[in-house]
Amino acid sequence: MKQKISNVILVLGIASAFCFSACVDKFAIGDAFLEKAPGVDVNIDTVFTSAEYTRNFLWSAYGQLYCTYTSGNMMNGAPIDVLSDSYHCYVSWGGPKQSYYPGLLTENAQDTEDGNFQGKFSYSTKGGLDSDAGGRVSIYETVRKCWQLIENIERVPDMSDNEKSRLRGEAYTIMASRYYDAFRNFGGLCLARKAYGVGENHTSGRATAMETVEFIDSLIVCAINEPGFIWNIPDADQGQWSGRLTRASARALRAKVWMFAASPLFNSPQPYMEYTPDKVTEFTNIEHVWFGKEDPTLWNRCLQYCNDFFNDNAANGNYYQLIQPATQNEAGYRTAYRRAYRYRNDATNHEKLFDAHPTLTLSDGGWGWGWRGFALDCLRQGGAVPTNELMECFGMADGRNFPYENIYGPGNNPDGIDMFADRDPRLYETIVVPRQNLPAGFDYAGFSYMDNWVGGAFSYNSNFNNADDVASGYCKFKWLLDYFGGSRYDDEYIGVAYTRLAEMYLIRAEAKAETGDLRGALDDLHVVRSRVGLGRLEQMNPSLNLTTNKENLINEILRERNCEIGAECGDRLYDMVRRKRQDLFTKPLHEIRIYRLDENGNRLTDGDQTYKEGTPWPKFEYEKPQIVNGARRWWEPGYWTNKWYLDPVSRIEVQKGYGLTQNPGW
Repeated sequence: MKQKISNVILVLGIASAFCFSACVDKFAIGDAFLEKAPGVDVNIDTVFTSAEYTRNFLWSAYGQLYCTYTSGNMMNGAPIDVLSDSYHCYVSWGGPKQSYYPGLLTENAQDTEDGNFQGKFSYSTKGGLDSDAGGRVSIYETVRKCWQLIENIERVPDMSDNEKSRLRGEAYTIMASRYYDAFRNFGGLCLARKAYGVGENHTSGRATAMETVEFIDSLIVCAINEPGFIWNIPDADQGQWSGRLTRASARALRAKVWMFAASPLFNSPQPYMEYTPDKVTEFTNIEHVWFGKEDPTLWNRCLQYCNDFFNDNAANGNYYQLIQPATQNEAGYRTAYRRAYRYRNDATNHEKLFDAHPTLTLSDGGWGWGWRGFALDCLRQGGAVPTNELMECFGMADGRNFPYENIYGPGNNPDGIDMFADRDPRLYETIVVPRQNLPAGFDYAGFSYMDNWVGGAFSYNSNFNNADDVASGYCKFKWLLDYFGGSRYDDEYIGVAYTRLAEMYLIRAEAKAETGDLRGALDDLHVVRSRVGLGRLEQMNPSLNLTTNKENLINEILRERNCEIGAECGDRLYDMVRRKRQDLFTKPLHEIRIYRLDENGNRLTDGDQTYKEGTPWPKFEYEKPQIVNGARRWWEPGYWTNKWYLDPVSRIEVQKGYGLTQNPGW
C-alpha cells in the first residue's frame, strides 16, 4: 500500500486446487503454482482466460486466511492466546518473552522479514514466509487478489454466471475477514476499494474506525447479495470442499464484526487513550481509534445480524446445528465438543461456519504450516501452557461456577478435596489435570489416569518429556489431544474455527444482554452449555442474580466464551481488548502446585509419589504461586497504559507518507 504502487504482483500464486484422496480430502491451498507455466507467460490476462486458473487464483487467497496456529501468526513460537490470562509462554526466544511480557514491543516488531517475527499481527509484512509457510503476508496482498478476481471474473469464458457469482461472494468474504483481522489489532485502516494499478496514486490515507467498520460491512453485504453464493456446502461435497466459504460464513462474520465494533474499546463516551503530543510530525485523528461517542444502537445492529443468520439458517432447513452428545455422560459430552471445535464439517458435522485448514496432518512433519510444527511449538517447548486462571474458568459438571477459590495454601484443604473431580467436561478437553479412571478412549500416553501432582509421573518437576510442557503445573490438551499417542490421530484432518455455530449463540447472548433481554441471553447461553450437560447458569448460580444484574451476566458470557471457544481464534485476548479489561491484563497470573497427602494428611515430599493403578486415589493440597518465568510488566503497579489494547502500526509504513498514522501511546 505505497503512495504509488510500483510493484504490481499480477499473479502472486495460482494454487494447485484440491488434492483428492480417500474419504476425507485435503483442502490444498497456498501459492504452490508456477509463476510461469512451461512456455506460457502467466499474467492477469492468462489467469482469467481459464476457469481452472481463476479458481486456483482464489484458492491462493484462501491460503492467507487467518489462523493463530500457523507459524506466521505465532510470534516466533507462541499463539496469541499467551497474551491473555488463559495461557503463558515459557519459551525464551518467543515474541511474548522477547517483546510483550517485558514491555519492549517496538513499532517495527510487526513487520520483520526474518524468522524472528515478534508481533502478534502484521500490518504489512512483505517477503519472508508465504501462505504455504503460515500466512504471514500483508493483508493487502490478499485484498489485492480478491479485488482482481472480482474485477476480472466476468472475462472468464468457460465459467457459468452462477459460479462467477459464487466466487465473487467468497472473495468478498475473504477480503472482509482480512480487514477485520487488522481492525481488531490496529483500529482504522487504509481502505483499498479496488485493485490499484502501476503508478496509480493511493492517497486516501487512514480511515476512521467507523468508516473502517462500515467498509468491512459493505464487503460482507456484497457477498451476501451474490445470488450464486450458496448457504452451505452439500453433504455429498464436504469431502472435497469442506472449508469453502458460504453465505452462512458471511452472515456469521457480519455479526462478529459488529460485536467487536459495539464493544467499549471504540464505542465509549471517551477514547481509550489520547494521542500523545510529542507525535507532532504525524497527521492524527482520534477517530481513527474511537467512534467519537457511545452509540448503544450498535448492539441492536449486532443483534439484528445475529437474527439474520439464524433466520437464514431456518429458511435453509436449519442446516447448521450444534453437534449433540450420543450419550449423556462425560465421554459423550467430550466427544461432541471435540467434534465441534476440532474436526472439519462432514455429512454429520454441520457446526463450523468459517474455518481455516492447516494443510498437514499430525504425521506430515514440518515446521511451517504443518500441524506437527504447531504441536511442537505449543506443547513440547512450552509455547502455550495453561494458567490456573484458565482452570478456574471452568465450573462444575452440574453447572455451578468454580467454588474452590479459598482452597489454596497449607492447611486450607483439610478434607483433601479433589478440585479436579466432577468438572465441566470441557475442562478435561482443554487442560491435562489429575484424573482417575479416564473414560475409555480418553486415556493419555497409554495411561487411564493422570498424576501430574508434584512428584507424579507427569509432573512439571519430573522427567516427563520436557519440563516446559507442564511448566505451570498444567499441560495443554485442546487441539493436541494425546500428542504422545503416536499414530492414533495421524489420519485426522483439522479445521481451526474462525467462527462456529456455538459462537453465534454466544454473540447473540451478548447482544441480547446489552439490549436488555437478559432472559433471552440466558436462553442462548443454555443452548451451548447444555451440549456438555451443564445446568442453567442462573439456576445453578442464584447469588449472581443473572436475570437482573447485567454486569454479572456480561462477565459470565465472557467466561463462557473462554470455556467454549478459547484457544481457537484468539478470542479470549480480543474479548479482553474489546471490553477494555485492564483488570484482567494487570492481574498477576498463577501456576499450580498439587501436593499428594499421606494417610495422616501430610504432604509427600520425597520417595516414589507416582500413582499405582488400582490403588485408592489420594487426597491433595494446592498452592498457586505467581508466575515468575516471563512475569509480565503489565502486572507491575503503575506500569499499564491503555496503549496495549491496540498494537503499534509499522513505523516503516507511517514514514511512507500516504496518510497512515501511529496508534496512541506508541
